[in-house]
Amino acid sequence: MADTVADLAGRIAALERLVRDLSRSSRLANSSIENGALTWYDELGLLRGSWGLLGDGTFGMAAVNGPPPPVPSTPTITSVLGGVAVTWDGSFADGSEAPADFAYVEVHFSTSADFAGDKLFAAFYSGVGGTMTVPAGGPVWVRLVCVSTSGVESEPSQVAGPAGPLPVVAQEVLDGMVSELALADGAVTRAKLEAGAVDGTVLADGAVTTPKLVAGQIDGLVLAAGTVNADRLVAASITAAQVKALSLTGDRLAFNTVTAAQLATGTITAASGVISSIDAAVITVGKIKASQIDATNLVVSAANVNGTVASAATAGSAGTVTGSIGAGVTLPPTQLGSGQIPQATTINGASVVTGTLDAAAIKAGTISVDRLSAGLAGQVGQKWYDFGDSASKWLNPTGGGTMATVAVADAQSGGSVMRCAGYVAGAYRPDVKIPFDPSVTYRVSVRVRQTVANSTPGTNQKLYAGVAGLASDGVTFVNVSGANAVSSQFYVAANAQDLVAGAGWVTYTGYIKGTSATPTGSVRPNANAPAAIHANVRYLTPILYLNYQGGSGAAELDMFAIEVVESGGITASNIRAGAIDGQTITGAVVRAVRPDGSVAAVMAPDVGDGGAGFRTTSADGQTYAQMQSGEVTFGAKGVNQLLPTGMTGEASGGTLHLQSGVISGGAQAHIILASGDSPLAAGDGAPYIALLWDGSSGPKNADMVVDVSGILLPRNMEWGRVTITPVANTPTSVTVSGLNVRGKSFTGFATPVTTVPGTTLAGVGVSSVSGTSVIVWVTRSNTAATTVGWAVYGR
Repeated sequence: MADTVADLAGRIAALERLVRDLSRSSRLANSSIENGALTWYDELGLLRGSWGLLGDGTFGMAAVNGPPPPVPSTPTITSVLGGVAVTWDGSFADGSEAPADFAYVEVHFSTSADFAGDKLFAAFYSGVGGTMTVPAGGPVWVRLVCVSTSGVESEPSQVAGPAGPLPVVAQEVLDGMVSELALADGAVTRAKLEAGAVDGTVLADGAVTTPKLVAGQIDGLVLAAGTVNADRLVAASITAAQVKALSLTGDRLAFNTVTAAQLATGTITAASGVISSIDAAVITVGKIKASQIDATNLVVSAANVNGTVASAATAGSAGTVTGSIGAGVTLPPTQLGSGQIPQATTINGASVVTGTLDAAAIKAGTISVDRLSAGLAGQVGQKWYDFGDSASKWLNPTGGGTMATVAVADAQSGGSVMRCAGYVAGAYRPDVKIPFDPSVTYRVSVRVRQTVANSTPGTNQKLYAGVAGLASDGVTFVNVSGANAVSSQFYVAANAQDLVAGAGWVTYTGYIKGTSATPTGSVRPNANAPAAIHANVRYLTPILYLNYQGGSGAAELDMFAIEVVESGGITASNIRAGAIDGQTITGAVVRAVRPDGSVAAVMAPDVGDGGAGFRTTSADGQTYAQMQSGEVTFGAKGVNQLLPTGMTGEASGGTLHLQSGVISGGAQAHIILASGDSPLAAGDGAPYIALLWDGSSGPKNADMVVDVSGILLPRNMEWGRVTITPVANTPTSVTVSGLNVRGKSFTGFATPVTTVPGTTLAGVGVSSVSGTSVIVWVTRSNTAATTVGWAVYGR
């Protein structure tokens, strides 16, 4: 018996030593990798590198997902021939050392300081830095970017520059390179000279001779005034052949150098344009005779002629001038030529012959409404239209801003707009006085856009637009209280309307009809509910406020119209059957009214909570249904729901979402039907039905998903099989990745597919369980390939 116990004790001791030796030995001592690689993960499970067979078929080590490298220090650049020399000293901006995964430092250059045209030239592949030359034809800027072995780039370094290439030939060498001997005869033409570029200091004495000049190529436009001195000219080298026709003007001639002997007979005529430059001071008495004056080309100046003007009938010949044109002197029509009446001359009705003033003689836009008779002004008052081309006619009495007409390509009316920069306050048209008829309806429309925001965006960008009232004298203002003030007028189109920079053109419209002793200045966009104005108003003029109050932004006015519309506005009797088709109805509210006057349904820009849509309510008012902003909601009166019950659809399609209401202290239930195209579907595009409850107790976001085939596919669970070829008597593992299990915590299971459990197959297990991967283990006494089933659950 003692021998048996001793033998058993020896066997146990031997087994303990064997286990100890196995635990101390390397897990990969007797392992190999067949057509694969070892991978390294950090404590968060992020792949950091692999060693072995790489994706491109090569063998080695590859690093991935490394940290960003430090920013390189600012390079230095110097000018060299053909470019700039870039030097990096191998240091980094924050004093960091070169990272262990340092790969190289890229050299980027650009011709602009903001690197709009960033170009990569080369790289420093040593951490100690170096110098390289970047070719350049002009000034460039340079910056550096560090790249790690993982391919991660640092932020760019500070920018160095600008610097440009050194000139190949120094300026001192270039100066004086071209001499007279270097020029071929006739080589210098006018096209090769910049105006005023050649002066006396550039030319050596006697350096330019006639053979070196092309006839007529150097004139006064090429030479700067007074730059060619006599000592720069070779005697007799400039002849008539070298002087370009008409290139010698009076300012190039000395006083009294041209006399009658130098002028050919008949060369100075009125058509030559020279007569206007000759005044009395340069004409010798008695030198100009009556026979030398062409009366048909004579311009009479009252300052130089005394006497009277005789007509052709009394003087004997047309155009005979015997006196001056002055006060009280009658000028016969036969003495007037086209364009001979100065603009300062006063002409009254008696001076204009009937039928001689036609449309061609009237400048476009010079006749305003106040210059028309009362009848014509009334007809114009039926529709007054300003399309932004008359900024100079607007008066801005109290604002500090400016109003100017500018041409813009995207004007909606005409080709110009009125640009209002800064604060425009109470601007109106003094020349526009539209007679007001209280029995008709007037429509006031304005189209504007905010192009530049105020210095504090969203503030001081308000618009006021409407009409200002004028009394019977056409001058005195009449506002809502009857006071003579440009403020507090009738802003029926826009009243304190906030404009948004960049929102584009917006049109505002309001209506006016009738008078009241106590009117208001509010907007009236409904033709069936026009605004009344003060009883003392007899004329209307447009009024405008922009960038109210004191804003520094800019707005543009494309159209301002005041017009008479059909009396009584728009009623059912005014609409022809079938006249309303697919056209847009802007700002309308459509109501369906029951016989008792209650509203059964309404379609409006705001159906109750700030959004456009359609809403219907039961006759007793107890239930409602509403379609708004892509959602259908419904509920019951008296149920205080924090969130209403309803039905929605995802914007990208493929999803139907039904949800219950939520009352205080309760929860909301959801039914989600998602097709394979739904953004909620899994990556495999499988459709599903989700039943959700977002209550404050119970499983959070618990869901059950069933596909269209009836197969149970819970999204908090994935399972599968893996085949492992183990090392004999050694735990061997395989990592299963690419999972997409939902949940916050995860549990894994494994079971072998074997007929020898517990004997040849010692066991299986899992480790490192997550929603994206799991490691499956198997231990077997031999190296037979073993299939293991695994599962991961999330909760």
